[in-house]
Amino acid sequence: MLCILYLYTMILKKKTTSDPIKTKKNNGSGYDAMMKHLISKKGGTPQQYEQLMDIIAYHETGPRQRMKANAVQLIKDAEGNLVPQGVGRGLFMFEAGEKADGITSVNRTYKELKDNNIPIPQWLEEAHKQKSLDASKLTAEQQKVLFIGKYLQHPTADLGKYISGDIDAKGFWGNYHHAGGDSTNYDLFEESTESFMKSDYYKGDPFKKEEEEDDDDNFFSRIMQMARDASLKK
Repeated sequence: MLCILYLYTMILKKKTTSDPIKTKKNNGSGYDAMMKHLISKKGGTPQQYEQLMDIIAYHETGPRQRMKANAVQLIKDAEGNLVPQGVGRGLFMFEAGEKADGITSVNRTYKELKDNNIPIPQWLEEAHKQKSLDASKLTAEQQKVLFIGKYLQHPTADLGKYISGDIDAKGFWGNYHHAGGDSTNYDLFEESTESFMKSDYYKGDPFKKEEEEDDDDNFFSRIMQMARDASLKK
């Protein structure tokens, strides 16, 4: 009898640990896994993508809710006062509503993770069951996961072109994130970017840092080669 119970316990344990659905879920934000996945597909560094997201979030949240994860789009009420009642929500102003940008970003992110066998965070599992998303209810990291997932599954946007320099933050925002056509206010975005560069949110130029590191590597390589050449002459 004890042997039977032991065998049953071992079989049950093996079944539980090998359940593919359970192993694909976790309770974290999923940000680290998503960033690692992004870099494996598009190259670049976390700092470079972080700056792109920061520049866009700085602009989208505006001066009254600057960089707040719980930001809500400000619209004018009947008396002309700005009130937080718009459809845009969170750092990137993902639009709430059925078939809107928010839930589209959820669905794209879910598909990107599932297609690449990456663990799906529990919060994303829950969001995927809904018909709409209020991004202001999510943490900053969760919203960044949606930003990355959205554009990895986007039909035309390519985050890799931001890394290669083929498109800058203004172009990426205007063509893909805001996507307002002729109504896109690029001048206002440039003003926001200039303000961002002078703010405490700016952490330096991640592209310049990478170039300096390459120069340092080349410098030390030349020194080592000179040492080897000198030893051969002795």
